[in-house]
This record gives sequence, structure tokens and C-alpha cells, in this order.
Amino acid sequence: MVFRSTKKDDKKRDDAYVISTAVEVEEDVHVPMSYIGESMKIKADITSDENVTIEGKVTGNIDISKTLTIGKKGSVKADIKAAIVRIIGEAKGNIVASEKVEILAQGRYTGNIQSQKLVVEEGAILNGNINQKKVKEKK
Repeated sequence: MVFRSTKKDDKKRDDAYVISTAVEVEEDVHVPMSYIGESMKIKADITSDENVTIEGKVTGNIDISKTLTIGKKGSVKADIKAAIVRIIGEAKGNIVASEKVEILAQGRYTGNIQSQKLVVEEGAILNGNINQKKVKEKK
């Protein structure tokens, strides 16, 4: 899946910003993923059954069945539901993660977290409340 940006004058641009592709992790195994590039700004609800990496700016709600990674240049203002949430950039909102939340050393997060597992690296910034009750998964 590729979304293309248009300029104000509606001329199509050649550069793609959101790319859905398969990443080879082992021989004959592909993991589908979507990528939101750093020049992309999205105000919408995002739902995906793929791994998603955000390097741009996203505002809205995010519902990912697998791993959401907010990259070093990523900025997210959203309520997030995912199996795993990895924050390297900046995020604000509430997180419900069925597996774990990781805030890496450069990560900055403000909001409430509900997840059984939480990893916060030295240097990360976390402002909010943490609830480590088991998250009920959708059936």
C-alpha cells in the first residue's frame, strides 16, 4: 500500500510517504509492515494488522494488532492500542498494550499506560500513570 502526497495545486508528487511492504527477517519469512515517513503529517484514525513504524507526525487514534514503533523523528498525539509499543521519538496519549511498552533512551512519553510489561531505558522521559493489569485481547 502506498499513499502519495499532493501539493496544494493538486499536482501529483513522485515521492511516496506511507509504504506497506514485507521485511525479510529470516529465510523464506516475511513480516508485513507500514512506514510513515518523516515528512508526512496525518490527522486520522489508523488501523492495521501489520507492524507500523512512524517517523512523521500522527494525530488521532491508532489500533495496531502487532508492533507500533514511533521512530526517533516520530511524533504521535493519539490513544494507542497495540500488542507492542516501542517509543524512540515522542508520544502523548493513552496506551493499551497487550504485550509490552518500551520507551527507549531517547523516547519521551506523556499519558497513561496499561500493559503487563514496561521497559524504560535510562534517559527516557515518562510522565503519567502505569497500570500493569493484564489486557484482555479481542476475540
